[in-house]
Amino acid sequence: MNKKIDSISGLAGFAALMVIYAHMGSEGFLRLSHHFNNLGVMIFFSLSGFLLSYLYIDKKFCAEDVTAYSLARFTRIAPAYLFTILASFVIFTFFDPQFEYQIGTHNLLRHLLFIGNESVFWTIGPQVQFYVLFLLLWSATAHYVSTKNAMPLIFIVFACVLLIMLRRSLPGTFVGANLHYFAFGVLAGVVRRKMHIEFHQPQLINIIHVSLLLLFLGVECGIIELSERMTHDNLSTMAMAVLVAFFIFVFSFDSLSARLLFGNPLLRLMGSLSFSLYLLHMPVLYWVKKLYPDDIAHPVVVALTFMLIIALATLYFYTVERYCALAVKNLGKKYAGRIEGMFTRLGVKHKATVS
Repeated sequence: MNKKIDSISGLAGFAALMVIYAHMGSEGFLRLSHHFNNLGVMIFFSLSGFLLSYLYIDKKFCAEDVTAYSLARFTRIAPAYLFTILASFVIFTFFDPQFEYQIGTHNLLRHLLFIGNESVFWTIGPQVQFYVLFLLLWSATAHYVSTKNAMPLIFIVFACVLLIMLRRSLPGTFVGANLHYFAFGVLAGVVRRKMHIEFHQPQLINIIHVSLLLLFLGVECGIIELSERMTHDNLSTMAMAVLVAFFIFVFSFDSLSARLLFGNPLLRLMGSLSFSLYLLHMPVLYWVKKLYPDDIAHPVVVALTFMLIIALATLYFYTVERYCALAVKNLGKKYAGRIEGMFTRLGVKHKATVS
């Protein structure tokens, strides 16, 4: 059993808030430097790699565990995402042709297949594709551990390196365009998983945490200048992928600063709401702009807009997201035996036969 890391839960909440912060800037609600306009997405991608490797890379690759993994990943994203896509289709097609999520007959199928690129949905495809890619990586790692045959693992690593090298020429909805974030997140998770004990130097960890926070604030306030590439092309920059993975790795260690910054109850709650926040914030900004086109930068409007996003995301999480996920999870449990049988036919061993 892996120890839950509260600061990692809080980091997911921080990432969601950074996405909202950036989009409120791009939509005219706030005046921002835009140094970190993609930071929330970077953290989400890297967190996926970190969490999957931290939670699963040492597990036996057997039908039971692969089924549990698949159901957990599917229920995390698919139910709320598909509900949002279908709701957006109805709103755009029958009620508001200017709606933020312009999902119509021309692109509905793409989004249902997790390869759409409308608004914020472009990040969903790479996430789902990475879940499949991680299964291959997990399988190859388990194969190497049990047989000492490294060829499948070498092949997958080589393919990932090749995709990372070609990332700038790949479409953003393909995992290869953002694989460097997932990959460095995986490496950070593997290293963290192997470190079974915490550092016995809490003061040093506190210093590192505070230093990273001051560095972030210095860049966002314009005190520290970034290169033009890191500012305007930061999503595809290798250095940012390394920095974000290192940021997540460092804050996975417990310290007073980590608990105050990301392990606090408020940010952990935002972490639970993070997917609902991600799905709903753009429609809220759209509707506020329609109602108050000349006043969106007013502090009261900004504050009320942010509060409305949080309130609707909370309602969405406790109704649509949680209810849909629970329904799919119960359905998955009912047919778990059949799903395990499907993986067995694909060559995955039963748990009983794993040495």
